[in-house]
Amino acid sequence: MGRRNITIKANQLRDLYLRKEFTAAQIANVLQCTDVTVLNKLHYYGIKVNRPGRRNFKYKKFPFDGNLLEKSYMMGFRMGDLNVYRPKNKLSRIFVVRCHTTSKDQLGVFQKIFFRYGHSTVSVSPDNSYHVNCYLDHSFIFLLDKSKIPQWIGEAPNLGWSFMAGYCDAEGSFGIDQGRGRFKIDSYDYFILRWIKKFLDKNQIKSKFRCIYKQGSLRKDGTLWNNNLWRLNINTALSLETFVRSILPFSLHKKRVKDANKVLRNIKVRRENGTI
Repeated sequence: MGRRNITIKANQLRDLYLRKEFTAAQIANVLQCTDVTVLNKLHYYGIKVNRPGRRNFKYKKFPFDGNLLEKSYMMGFRMGDLNVYRPKNKLSRIFVVRCHTTSKDQLGVFQKIFFRYGHSTVSVSPDNSYHVNCYLDHSFIFLLDKSKIPQWIGEAPNLGWSFMAGYCDAEGSFGIDQGRGRFKIDSYDYFILRWIKKFLDKNQIKSKFRCIYKQGSLRKDGTLWNNNLWRLNINTALSLETFVRSILPFSLHKKRVKDANKVLRNIKVRRENGTI
């Protein structure tokens, strides 16, 4: 397959680079090309390119305030939906938190938890999806590693629920199926769902945890699953009610909150009708 030709107009590039002050990488996200292509076009149109990294340092950044509830939520949301990296090298003291989503509610969560800490940009792609970046200082280094859940999160119930709210806001869903409220998470993140399962067991909340698709098995579209896909469900009314009431105080996702309250109303009606 040959390379796809990218058409970038000069006025579009000037608007993004000079007026909106996007970086080459951010423009590449918007236009669905590489940052090298963007830089080549900048030179082609005679648009002066600032020194690499200059923009990243001219905006004030605010250190994380150390709130453990907020920290645990951030870590859960990061593990579910965010990319975090150093934009320059391994010694850089600046971190970029990035999210690509089609959901305005997901964008709203990102804005709520990160925008007050550093310079942020939001761009809209031709497919109406959002690319959002936030530049943070070194106090957010705790977001870099997503390979494990720190022990301190499970040592206090509120921290555990806050972490779960962050992850569920990114990956979970509440709904009504066959007249009954349900909750589920489908994810490749086995170690996270296993941790959640143990946390729920500890809080006497019944759940099911299983592999629903094996790596290499056939998808409905004819392709193969690259990894095992895991599912965690909460279906029984009492456990679901306890779960929803425990996680709601920490959830920031408007749709998750709305759907969780629908589940609570469903449980209430079923209890009044004597079907629980």
